[in-house]
Amino acid sequence: MASSTAFSGVKITWLGHASVMLEGDGLTFYIDPFVLPKGAKPADAILYSHGHFDHCVAAPSITKPSTVLLGHGCKLPCKLIEIGQKEKIGSVVVEAVHAYNINKPFHPKGSGAGFILRFKGASAYFAGDTDFIPEMKGYKCDIALLPIGGTYTMNELEAAEAAAAIMPKLAIPIHYNYLKELSADPEKFKVAVEEKTGGKVDVRILSPLV
Repeated sequence: MASSTAFSGVKITWLGHASVMLEGDGLTFYIDPFVLPKGAKPADAILYSHGHFDHCVAAPSITKPSTVLLGHGCKLPCKLIEIGQKEKIGSVVVEAVHAYNINKPFHPKGSGAGFILRFKGASAYFAGDTDFIPEMKGYKCDIALLPIGGTYTMNELEAAEAAAAIMPKLAIPIHYNYLKELSADPEKFKVAVEEKTGGKVDVRILSPLV
């Protein structure tokens, strides 16, 4: 099973847990680089979704003088981005969107963010640590990276409901089977998405790189 896949000029690599690398338009973006391989390529931008230890971590091994650090609710030195705000990095527009828990206490509304990155060829939505929230119905994207681990976020079936509401062309499950309390079955997610969308959403299960 591969750790990377591509869609319309955007390469997606699941590093492990919620750590993702997106490459497109000649730029390399890392999101929540808690998990990083040795020798990882330098970042043009690092995005932090919220302040928890497994998301907001310094990453000197991938940081160069020109790296843009952008975060919501993260105490590391970075440029802060509010929900609904957009930042342009090269040709890519990054928008911070809502990510929060509905029936759990871990991520109150406003404490964290998801991100929609609009590349020239495709848009990618990184959901962050979130439940299936009403705002998702208004999120338009080609690629959706959705947490399925439960406990702190959606589980497999809830994430499938989110995929059905968003209707991306491609859905990729993340944020599971790294920390012991986040056990999940990505195949369960895939089957549920196919059932709820009539097979209109392509689900690709990646193997963590690290």
